[in-house]
Amino acid sequence: MHINLSFLLFVFGINVLYLTVNTMRLLLQNRGLQVPAALFGMVEITLYTLGLNYVLKNLNQPLYLMAYAVGFGCGIFVGMMIDRWLAIGFVIVQVISAHEDSPDEDKRSPLARLLRDQGYGVTEMSGEGRDGTREILEVLVPRKEEKLVYETVLAYNASAFMVSITPTGFNGGFWSKHARGRKARKK
Repeated sequence: MHINLSFLLFVFGINVLYLTVNTMRLLLQNRGLQVPAALFGMVEITLYTLGLNYVLKNLNQPLYLMAYAVGFGCGIFVGMMIDRWLAIGFVIVQVISAHEDSPDEDKRSPLARLLRDQGYGVTEMSGEGRDGTREILEVLVPRKEEKLVYETVLAYNASAFMVSITPTGFNGGFWSKHARGRKARKK
């Protein structure tokens, strides 16, 4: 039983590439980016067909199937790392913390003011939790800045509860005006 090392590496590599493209396609698709997702899909199915064809022709060599499977897992990992690096789109960071009385007459949250001063659009609400009134802030943030918002909130209130939600689209409000302004400046 002869194992061709270059073929083994080829099978591994094609599946890493296939799953990286697959992961990116899914992420683009979930963010509503139809054309890039479709282009990634065409590349994805080509790589999938090629890789599977090579493995199926060599089923008598279980090591090739193992390389295909390991490439599958590595491809998912690489795709997710690329997604973190690119950070395409926006997230809504929802912040829930104990309600604080504002020292000002305007009754606005000091944390909301801090986030607004950093350039974020913030929607303030109040709610009832197990231990009383809670302030709820929704902050629409470019994904590249999500960690910065978490750090800002935790520096202000280390016990704040935060959750990030990925929107597939939005209309109106602070970010729509901001995005239009950026497009106008580019022209």
